[in-house]
Amino acid sequence: MELLKLHHDFITYHQEKNTPFIIFQGGRRSGKTVSILQFLYMESLTHPHTRTLIVTDTYARLKESIFQDLIMINRSAGGDGRRMRIHFTGGTRVLFETGSEFAFVYAGRDVRGYASNFHYIFFNECIQYDARTAREALKAAGPGCQVFFDYNPYTRFWVNDLYETAGNKLITTYHDNPFLSDFVRRELDRTAAAGETAAPGTMERYLYEVECQGIDSTLSGLCFPHHRTIPDEDYHTSPLPEILACDWGALRATADPDVICGFRFASDAVYCHEYYYSREGGDAEMAACLGSIPFRRQYLVYDTATEGADRIRSLFARTGLRFNFSPARKGAGSILTGIRNLQSYEICVTASSHHFLEEMENYRFIQKNDTLQPVDNWNHCCDALRYAFDLWTMLPAQRKNVK
Repeated sequence: MELLKLHHDFITYHQEKNTPFIIFQGGRRSGKTVSILQFLYMESLTHPHTRTLIVTDTYARLKESIFQDLIMINRSAGGDGRRMRIHFTGGTRVLFETGSEFAFVYAGRDVRGYASNFHYIFFNECIQYDARTAREALKAAGPGCQVFFDYNPYTRFWVNDLYETAGNKLITTYHDNPFLSDFVRRELDRTAAAGETAAPGTMERYLYEVECQGIDSTLSGLCFPHHRTIPDEDYHTSPLPEILACDWGALRATADPDVICGFRFASDAVYCHEYYYSREGGDAEMAACLGSIPFRRQYLVYDTATEGADRIRSLFARTGLRFNFSPARKGAGSILTGIRNLQSYEICVTASSHHFLEEMENYRFIQKNDTLQPVDNWNHCCDALRYAFDLWTMLPAQRKNVK
């Protein structure tokens, strides 16, 4: 099995020092996750009955990232179905012939049902969820448990404040991963070349620092500078499938508006339409709006804040429309990550979407607590856009491109 030497030397050093928390911060494709999984895989085979808990934000990430990496690691080590088996019954688990086991839990889920005495806990892409998830999972740690965190440094967050100490963090870049494909290496080389001399605070500089150098960075200016207005007809006659998204505000909470927007995603552009935007209305008005949208069993992503689930039940009861309801994914760093991902797309907003266009001209980064952060205003349609985009990226290809 080919190993990423820098990463494994770092783990070995901290194993000998009995360091409880080991942090892997780095840019894209720097090998953080694979290195940790390689180590845990070898520990499970060489030390019988080793118990490992892996925490991730969603089942989709578990299936499309963790499982695929484990299968690759097992294959490269000459393993077969007897050495490592993935089980989906009685809770998702990976079982080894040595009696070792990987168990899994998703961010935000109560982990009190898990037995304690885990030898290792691995928090994968931990910037995607909150510190409460970590605290709950750490209750399952056994004596001498070693804990791994990995993440891309889109912003400073709870791991840095709670678990980082002098010397327990390794910062890596794609140059530290000799096993990258030529295509990926060329892509990251282009990002590095564009950002190395770019002005501080620009997207090019931000991507260079975060994705190529693996260091904390900041942004400035408009969150979505690449936007334009399109005729309403272009949106409504598009053959692309539509995803609806809601952002709540008015009900029993703040003076923020309730928002319903529609989105159609292409490979390099997002087409947006504002269906509903009001600080005065309520469930009856939103239900009427949903009832007027041509119904093709669209996905409808809803904000989980402000009694979100209750509102969805109310809207369903009023409309009877069987949308594919999906709660929005949230977590530490999710706003900045969503903005960063969407900035590579052209945002096309229909001419009648006056509030959405107004937000495009005003949603920007501001200085707050010594960092640049998105302003907490002019972001209601923009939040709906992030929710829809996040769902779209998780859908299988056949659901993305076919009505």
